Amino acid sequence: MSSGARGGRGDFYLVVRGDRQNERVIARINGGEAATRRSIRHAFMELGRDLRATARAEILRKPKSGRTYLIYSARTGRARRHVASAPGETHANITGELRRSIGWKVHGQERMEFGYGVTAPAPRRGIFLEYGTRYMRPRPSLHNAILATQAQVQHDFEDAMNRAFNRGAQP
Repeated sequence: MSSGARGGRGDFYLVVRGDRQNERVIARINGGEAATRRSIRHAFMELGRDLRATARAEILRKPKSGRTYLIYSARTGRARRHVASAPGETHANITGELRRSIGWKVHGQERMEFGYGVTAPAPRRGIFLEYGTRYMRPRPSLHNAILATQAQVQHDFEDAMNRAFNRGAQP
């Protein structure tokens, strides 16, 4: 590669001679857009897995600090003690139906959905627990999972980009 002034006006020109190293660089630049798209999608996938795992773990985490109830099993007829969640806490697990309905879905590199009923049917009570009602203050399980994984998000995206470009779009 060489450069220099041409003419008397101080015009700048650049001469690029093709060699193997230049071909690799150009191929890597040309593959960069596709690699970026794949990396973003991959980071969304990792983020979805992290969010779902965090939300499910927080729902199962004990002890909760709400009221204590006796819940009777229709199947066995026995009573068991259940400690509910307090306002602001992730909701307590009773049947597991709402916990199992937490899912995520990636739509290209543009967006990712995360919540109740994204990939499996969800009971209506999910929205009432998340946002509360006039009789009950919210138990924001999804919001708490997002807050807990917030620091991990940037790391997931940086890691996905680094893997894509270090692996490279080489010919």
